[in-house]
Amino acid sequence: MGDVQEVARELIERCRQRDKAAFRKLVDQLMRPAYFQALSLLGNPDDAREVSQEAFFRLWQYMDKYDHTQAFYPWFYTILRNLSLNALRSKKRRPEEVGDWLELEAGAEEMQPERQHQMRQERSQVKQALSALCIEDREIICLKDLHDFTYKEIANLLAIPQGTAMSRLHAARQRFRQLLEEIGYEY
Repeated sequence: MGDVQEVARELIERCRQRDKAAFRKLVDQLMRPAYFQALSLLGNPDDAREVSQEAFFRLWQYMDKYDHTQAFYPWFYTILRNLSLNALRSKKRRPEEVGDWLELEAGAEEMQPERQHQMRQERSQVKQALSALCIEDREIICLKDLHDFTYKEIANLLAIPQGTAMSRLHAARQRFRQLLEEIGYEY
């Protein structure tokens, strides 16, 4: 996910100077990852779309508050994360079932019907287990295993030491495995 983390300083500076074309370019670069990260937290495509759009509105609104000596993407992710958590709180609910970003592998339609059915069942069990996790566990698993951030990047995004990120991920994965076993997932 390093490409998301590497937003050109020149582009950011142009955005800070209220260059709308530069901001459109920034949104184009970050919209897809922002949407999928919000989806992994919220579980609902409509909520994820709304929150990611709101994050870009806030980004434009507060761009002058960005400290250019710090990494940009963790700052943006904090906005996105806070909006996602606020959306969950305002609805006073747990995240909905994980969205459809757990797709069947490419070429799955060419598989035997039995294998397609097995893959759908496995995907359903994984989605069920992810949805049952607390938001913190779901977030750290999704950042690492779905969005492919490094431990260092996760630590930066969550503003925690790298060792803490590693231990939280380890504990979250253990809880995830336990949930999978409880619902009958076979490895």
